[in-house]
Amino acid sequence: MSLDDYADEMTGYAMGWLGWTPDVADDTPFPVIARALEAKADFLAATTPGAKPRKRRRKKPPSQAELKSKIKAALSAFKKAKAPE
Repeated sequence: MSLDDYADEMTGYAMGWLGWTPDVADDTPFPVIARALEAKADFLAATTPGAKPRKRRRKKPPSQAELKSKIKAALSAFKKAKAPE
């Protein structure tokens, strides 16, 4: 999916499913639209009689070793980028 297609899809969700105005939909970052859409689905599942609660996919938090490795890589890249020539 191209970025333009993704932008059209997210804007369509914002205006169609969420009922936002075009100005609000265009000015809102895509992750915020996605979260609002998830919240709307949760609300509909919770308030519809007989509906089953939605199953949410949650990523497990990274281990301390993973975090340490990522922080070390980021700091070393920052240090290299900032080093005088």
